[in-house]
Amino acid sequence: MSRKVKTPLLAALACAVAIAPLAAVAYAVGPFQHLDLRVFFHLRREEGPINGLASVLVNLGDLTSLLIGLAAVCALGLRWGRRREMVAALVVVAGANLTTQLLKVTLEHARHQAFEHGIELPWANSFPSGHTTAAASIAIALLLVAPAAHRLAAAVVGAALTAAVGFSVVILGWHYPSDVLGGLLVVGAWGFAALAWLRRQSDSDRAPRTREHRRRPDLAVSAD
Repeated sequence: MSRKVKTPLLAALACAVAIAPLAAVAYAVGPFQHLDLRVFFHLRREEGPINGLASVLVNLGDLTSLLIGLAAVCALGLRWGRRREMVAALVVVAGANLTTQLLKVTLEHARHQAFEHGIELPWANSFPSGHTTAAASIAIALLLVAPAAHRLAAAVVGAALTAAVGFSVVILGWHYPSDVLGGLLVVGAWGFAALAWLRRQSDSDRAPRTREHRRRPDLAVSAD
């Protein structure tokens, strides 16, 4: 296995493994819980222009936006002739979002009381954030299908989308910051795994050409 395949594969494993410790400290480690709540209360807005903007931006992470974004990614993949990357993007979006929904059920836990300081806290199944997972998965899908000439623009758009939704779910009081981080780890695991697969396929495509190139000198000698 080449280094360029092994590196994203190890990154995918690191993201996947990090989910359990993150949930553990978010659920049971006092200092981290305190930090989680402090950031939550600092960002949360019950009303005002920030709340209004967040109420609009958060829709970028709902199911309708996810399907529209996925359709756009597929259209771009076909336009750019990157069908293999499009397949990888589909797997990332489907896998990441299904994983998050399964984790929500498996890791459901009432981390805090229902109310604190008169503010209703997120649901017990808020980890990881589904909206953040949806937005980040579309961002990674776009990055995978984008050719080199458009990759920087794809990265900027994807980062802006993910940040907008990630901050919005906390501002609206739907999720803790740790939920957002959990969603990013889920997408990271699938995204890096997809990148490793694409690089492995690229290596496999080049191997026959390399062997043919090595045979050519022998053919030239026999012709002489």
